[in-house]
Amino acid sequence: MSHTYIFEQIELILKKLAEDPGNSTLFNDLGAGYYLLGEYEKAVSAHLKCLELDPGNTKALYNLANAYSETGQFRKAIALYLEVLEKEPDHIPALNNIADCYEKEGESDKAEELFHYLTRLNPENAVSHFNLGNFLLRQNRHIEAAKAYQASVEAESSFTDAYFNLAWILHRVKAHEKALEYARIGLKFNPEHPDLLKLLSEIRNQIG
Repeated sequence: MSHTYIFEQIELILKKLAEDPGNSTLFNDLGAGYYLLGEYEKAVSAHLKCLELDPGNTKALYNLANAYSETGQFRKAIALYLEVLEKEPDHIPALNNIADCYEKEGESDKAEELFHYLTRLNPENAVSHFNLGNFLLRQNRHIEAAKAYQASVEAESSFTDAYFNLAWILHRVKAHEKALEYARIGLKFNPEHPDLLKLLSEIRNQIG
């Protein structure tokens, strides 16, 4: 989705709001557009207006939390994600984003607990294992991260980014042959994956 297209949609929404200023859905859509452009303060304002008109709008609560998170207001974001979960207890993205916020706030123990909980909540969800792997990788716990990525590709065999991360970890610990194997599997599913192509070249150079 190009910036030009998003700008055009925002202009269209603003025109509609001029005719229908009490339309909460339009304000939520406006906030989503600003968010995609990286204009997070404007996104916050639009979502707040949506919630002023429709306080129970779960989508707007979630979107506002995302915008607060992007502006570094993690406590506000967490509070809103919790409101979302009160309304929709199975809202997995809200749980995952709370974990992200805890990590960014320096509360790694709480973040890890939530990332692990998400994998137990839905063991077949490849993204939950992938997110746990990313957290562990950021903590420099490479072996544990690799296990999480392995669980991710077992849940979804075509998860190319998980193959990349597995190959990257193995390449870093000089297990080049195994890294090459995972890189090739990932490229089988996405032959144009730029990071995997670059990594494959690096691995081959190491092997000689």
